[in-house]
Amino acid sequence: MQDILATILSLRIYSVVMMVTVFSLLMVTVFWPGRRARFERDAQIPLEDDR
Repeated sequence: MQDILATILSLRIYSVVMMVTVFSLLMVTVFWPGRRARFERDAQIPLEDDR
């Protein structure tokens, strides 16, 4: 039983580290220089559909 609890605790710790890593990679991807034009173009797609 203690092995299961230890495994669950370690998974909780690693899941937080993994989520921070994924979030950081996402932020780097979004704010990378040179990608701004693409994201601005993609942001205009819903507005262009209304025309």
